[in-house]
Amino acid sequence: MPNGNGAILLDGARYESATAWLYQCFPSHQPRPLLLGTAYEPIADAGPILLDAPVGSMAYDAWRHGTEIKDGLWLESDASMDDLQHILQRRLRIFTPEHRELWLRLGDARPLYQAWQREGQWPVGFWHRISRIWLHHEGTIFCAWQNEQPEKEGAPAELDLAAQMTLDWRLLEALAEQDDTAQEALL
Repeated sequence: MPNGNGAILLDGARYESATAWLYQCFPSHQPRPLLLGTAYEPIADAGPILLDAPVGSMAYDAWRHGTEIKDGLWLESDASMDDLQHILQRRLRIFTPEHRELWLRLGDARPLYQAWQREGQWPVGFWHRISRIWLHHEGTIFCAWQNEQPEKEGAPAELDLAAQMTLDWRLLEALAEQDDTAQEALL
């Protein structure tokens, strides 16, 4: 079971006025849209939003029980929220093996669930400072990926949102696969 500190990463596009809604429903938590402070700030509310959610907090319980927060993922990490926000910003854009740049919709757990089902593997250093990635599916939470090397940093440069990491085709195809309810993970 999850323990300690962590944060929820959710897709703002799944909620109407996501940031305002999060402030209203979880006033003791601080939502952090990943696109805030970037050239894409006007759409920050629809982008991935990071929400502090240590085990036992109101936000964590809402995610764990699948009540108010649906289709988000919980990142087990001892990193500060500022650090997690900067780390995750550097993962929003990735390269294909042919060096084509794509946006990755990290906040929507449905495509990540598809990737987990297809045994997709993240490159070493992708989940920097994050020890485990938890998903919620059909009333159950489970650890989808355990990061054996959370100290490894695969996107160290402060390049705003420029891609730095390459995902293999197997993982990209799993993330892009759709079921009846999933949206595309890649734009």
